[in-house]
Amino acid sequence: MTGSSLEVLQHLSGNLRAARVAQGLSQQALADASGVSRRMLVNLEGGDANVSFATLDRLARVLGVTFAELIRPATGEAAPVLAWRGTKDGSHASLLQSHRMATGAFELWEWRLAAGERYDATVDPKGFHEMLYIADGTLTLKVGRKRVDLTAGRSHLFATDTGYSYWNEGDVPCVFLKNVIAFEV
Repeated sequence: MTGSSLEVLQHLSGNLRAARVAQGLSQQALADASGVSRRMLVNLEGGDANVSFATLDRLARVLGVTFAELIRPATGEAAPVLAWRGTKDGSHASLLQSHRMATGAFELWEWRLAAGERYDATVDPKGFHEMLYIADGTLTLKVGRKRVDLTAGRSHLFATDTGYSYWNEGDVPCVFLKNVIAFEV
């Protein structure tokens, strides 16, 4: 979660530890089941490490919780949570809402990319999709080798089980909403 705020890492620290303990898993057992090193888990539970969204997704799946449950304040507060900051001022992503059901999970995000900002996502498991709505500016979406230019007022749905990235190649900020739809397959 490069560029993440200290606050998110503190929430993650306590929530990860609580979810692991609730499942009766040692750090080593969680490491073995998720493919995340024990050293990384120690650092995450200590609030001392940045982590990718993909790693958090793997941990959440093993623990039977959602990504959102790992980064929200322990109070379960539904207020937006700043989950990513870009390299340019004004670039960030906030998780607005999430909902988990027996067959999957849904998340609503607001993204803001400053002019020239780029975000490279990691591949999600089969069954994950994103639905984007561009509120302002222009977003270049690259999914695999396919490029889609989206302007304000347009939307797009795509599977995220292949590499993808968001680019703001324009001169003005881009604001978009993103629904993550994750169905268990």
